[in-house]
Amino acid sequence: MQELAYRVEKRFKFTGKEIRYLLVTVVVAAFVLNFRSWGGDEFSFGEGMTNLIITGVVVFISFLIHFAAQKVVALSMGYVSKYKYWLNGILISLIVTFFTYGYFPLFFTGSLWHDTVTKLRVGEFRGGPKHKEIGYIAFAGPLANILIVCLVAPLYLATEGAFFHTIIVANLLIAVFSLLPIPTFEKIRQFKGGTTGLYLFIASRWLYVLIFLTVLLFTALILVFKLYSIILALVIAALITVVYYTQYEVNP
Repeated sequence: MQELAYRVEKRFKFTGKEIRYLLVTVVVAAFVLNFRSWGGDEFSFGEGMTNLIITGVVVFISFLIHFAAQKVVALSMGYVSKYKYWLNGILISLIVTFFTYGYFPLFFTGSLWHDTVTKLRVGEFRGGPKHKEIGYIAFAGPLANILIVCLVAPLYLATEGAFFHTIIVANLLIAVFSLLPIPTFEKIRQFKGGTTGLYLFIASRWLYVLIFLTVLLFTALILVFKLYSIILALVIAALITVVYYTQYEVNP
């Protein structure tokens, strides 16, 4: 634990470039989430800007926690990670939002790029990057968002405050969209890394199915049925994962 604290103290940081990339992603995500929140039937610039700013602050903090958790786990395993947005993903998000008139608020979170630190991986067998470790790092992000939802949910249920609802929705969607297993690309057939979900999928397919289904079901239970039960979502996801594992991995 002391070793991790030392690594975090010496190496944990968001560079200015990372913050700029993150701000671009936040602006797009906040715009997408508030596309239909500019005054209802009558356009209201003041109401829209207020909602946009509040959502932007919530999304920015949620993103910071998401990627900070991944950076800390990366340091614990001997990696340093840097955030990079996905430009084509941003364009896709805006196109989907306009074509669906905001009913499908899609946005891409970007991802971390990992480099090994030889000094931190002394004693590791074949100290290069390992898919399993990258998968653990990736999982830390959506897990942090789900924990935020679990912490804020009692406050929302007690007060039904719109601000708490915004935090819950933002973190649920960040978790879900970050888990979409998509290779990022800037040009056709020129792939450069991938989303959190892709790293996790490469590390373990059955584990990816379990995690993605749990997050997706938890999101559906909350947004559709107003049922805040991560345990129910996990149980259903586990049953489906067992079927998937026996049908496609044990007996392909």
